[in-house]
Amino acid sequence: MIRGDNIKLKNYAPKLMDKLLNLGYFRSGKSMFHSPVTFIDGVANSTIRTRLTLENHQLGKSSRKLLAKNNRRFTHELVDLVLDEEVLDLYDIYKKECFKGDLNGMLSEWLEGSFEKEIFNTKIIKFYDAGTLVAASFVDLGLASMASIMGIYHPDYSKYSMGIYSMLVEVEYAKQKELTYYYPGYILSASPRFEYKKKVGNLEYKSFDNVNWREEEELVEGDFFVEKTLSKLELVKEKLRECEIESEVFAYPLFTWSTYPMDASLMEQYFFLRVNVDLFDTLHITVVYDIKRDGYLILLVNSIGKESSTWQEFKNYYSDEGNWLDTILIQSASRLEKDASLLPAIIVSMLKTITDKIKLNKL
Repeated sequence: MIRGDNIKLKNYAPKLMDKLLNLGYFRSGKSMFHSPVTFIDGVANSTIRTRLTLENHQLGKSSRKLLAKNNRRFTHELVDLVLDEEVLDLYDIYKKECFKGDLNGMLSEWLEGSFEKEIFNTKIIKFYDAGTLVAASFVDLGLASMASIMGIYHPDYSKYSMGIYSMLVEVEYAKQKELTYYYPGYILSASPRFEYKKKVGNLEYKSFDNVNWREEEELVEGDFFVEKTLSKLELVKEKLRECEIESEVFAYPLFTWSTYPMDASLMEQYFFLRVNVDLFDTLHITVVYDIKRDGYLILLVNSIGKESSTWQEFKNYYSDEGNWLDTILIQSASRLEKDASLLPAIIVSMLKTITDKIKLNKL
């Protein structure tokens, strides 16, 4: 099973940060993390990391035009991180009027570990219009890399594309420091929300189906984590339908929260196929696809479902349309099966065994 990872850093280690960025990790508080799946607006996306090689880098025509135009109006400076009053006021305005979605917490919480090189060497780029702070972006510096963390701006300046402009300025500062790579974050396979990051130039990409960084034309959407997993489960669903067995594919977003003990017998999958057969109220047969081993597992699991307190709690974060929002405990698992066409017969056998036990218990 490919799962996300979270590495909590304890001290300032710029060389380690460079290494983790190269492996596809991204900054979050005092940690570096990666995850093959990102849920946006209730939709599962494959997470695709991006980076820019700075040697011989050239901006496209539209980006050069935007950079030149905005540089004539705004001044900017790269300075040590200090959250002074003007920065904090700008953050509050941005959070209330510009950010799409929920941006909870204070700015100091988002930048935990950034102060006085506790863990990260974080800098702030301040953008001024006639002496007034109108935007700011935050970057981490390694020995050979710069990682863009976040940007904020005043809503009155939205027409200046301040998010894209701040990234272009970050790239220019990275070049001045003779760094090798600039990391603008990630894009998503099923959402255009972060496509603007491509404006910085010819990016390289790293998805969880490949250990190497690749050019955009080398990416194969069908091999992305989410797309491949769902395709494999839909194949099983069709095989079951041919045998007059109905089933339904669910995303399991609770798995991404990593809030449960790793040694518990909990299902560790982002997606699964639930066979629509009435057993006991909390007993289910599920099929999961192991993308790393390229095979299927049939699991007998327990989960309360929509009546559970966990489901009711997580409805505040996810739609329950297509998502399973209760914890899933594994009772038993089959061996790995490579051939999807064999699964219906195995499931029918499982159902017969279970129903026979139920009848026996009633005697």
